Amino acid sequence: MTSQPRLPILPYGSPTTLSGLSETFTFHASPEAFITSRVLAFQASNASLADSRTPVRAKVLNRNIAVVSSYDHIKHLLCDEANTSKLSAGKAYDDLMAPFFPPPNLLLADGPSHQPKKDTWVSRIASLPAETQSLVQETLFSHFRDIPSESTVDLYESMKALSWKLILSIFMSSSDERNQAQKDAAEIESLQEDLLRGQFSLFPISINTPLWRSPRAKGLVARKKLQSLLKGRVQNGNKGCPFATSDSAEEEDIANHLLLFTSSLAVKSLASLLTAVMLNLYVYHDETSSQQAPSVASRILSLEIARDRDELLNSTILETERLSPPVVGIMRRTTQDVTLSAQEERFQDTLIPQGWDVWLYFVGAARDPAIFGKTADSFLSGRYYKTADVAEDPRSGFAFGTGQKSCLGETLMREVVTTVAKTCLGMNGGSRARVVLEASMNDVPTGVQGWLGWEKDVKPEDWAKDMKQLPTQRPIKGVTVEVVHDLNLE
Repeated sequence: MTSQPRLPILPYGSPTTLSGLSETFTFHASPEAFITSRVLAFQASNASLADSRTPVRAKVLNRNIAVVSSYDHIKHLLCDEANTSKLSAGKAYDDLMAPFFPPPNLLLADGPSHQPKKDTWVSRIASLPAETQSLVQETLFSHFRDIPSESTVDLYESMKALSWKLILSIFMSSSDERNQAQKDAAEIESLQEDLLRGQFSLFPISINTPLWRSPRAKGLVARKKLQSLLKGRVQNGNKGCPFATSDSAEEEDIANHLLLFTSSLAVKSLASLLTAVMLNLYVYHDETSSQQAPSVASRILSLEIARDRDELLNSTILETERLSPPVVGIMRRTTQDVTLSAQEERFQDTLIPQGWDVWLYFVGAARDPAIFGKTADSFLSGRYYKTADVAEDPRSGFAFGTGQKSCLGETLMREVVTTVAKTCLGMNGGSRARVVLEASMNDVPTGVQGWLGWEKDVKPEDWAKDMKQLPTQRPIKGVTVEVVHDLNLE
């Protein structure tokens, strides 16, 4: 356009210290409600832009924020080198992440230092997806053997317990040292939970006295203990960790990254995705609310050709990733002015000034009607079925980010989720044992149905009431399912 780019619009007028404090608490309570309410307010006061995904402005923790929820804008910012060079992850996460996950690491690295480090780690984990399938199957059967058939569980809590077992088995034990990893598991889990509570505390001050320690102070103590424990595992020859090394120069880097890989944030992300996949497979009744319609799991198993079954399962997982990413989004800080082009000629370009934070809202962007049309908010298990090279489909979501700093563990975690699903469905070779989860769609809260894409136009207040979104997305009230062992899990 010929007119000058404008700043992201703040729907409620100029930000003040008081409004900024209010927005901080509102965002912490429900990012979806926080962001959606601002987008709706923006659209109400800018009727001509109601159909656009124009960035809106917020003020959280006294920072100027540009909230970006356009699919194309996020691709533009994270995949276009002209823009990635103007954005810093390290600066954006300096207060939130750096004290708990000390650099250098992939999460906080920017620019020229990032790619060589990522290349090193891509090489280190390259063999893990193929090596973990039997481990995942064994862990899954062990997990469900401890749950009597026809008993009920809180699905998310069950998937979180399973995720701890999976993550620690993959990253903390070799095949001949599973028992030692199990001995460390309780301590690692407890310390990682303390670390996470400190990291996301709304009281971001470290106070350490004989009478009281703030959550942040406890988190920092937990981080030091974890670093010591993990470094000891790395130094332990070839035992205890797939990255164990005798090279002292690599020990610090490996231990720092194990702190990330075994974090409560990583575990809860996996649990979030597994919960959504299991609900979509077993509880949702495809393209209809009728309980007489077949579940997605039944539809998959009804296909005669194995490749078709695999493709429909893969499509279901990709659709789940699109609608229900474990992490709602990521942050960057601008190191130079960034201009986002208007998506239509009638709209105005947006200027994000140097020093602002940019929140890339993956939940909204992956439901952008400009990309996904009228079904943007709807779960369609077959959306990616029979498409060419669906893993690279440009219409896929952002569950693992995108661009140069996309998640290192994307292939590994997708393999874990797929193996869990296939094993539950009895689709994994050697065993015919299956696990069936049963529940009624009517028992799933409205906000949770919105998260999953089962219900369209869910109100922000329902998201806020039914969904917890920080640090990862999960139902606030447990969704109870009945666990049925179809065959012996021995």
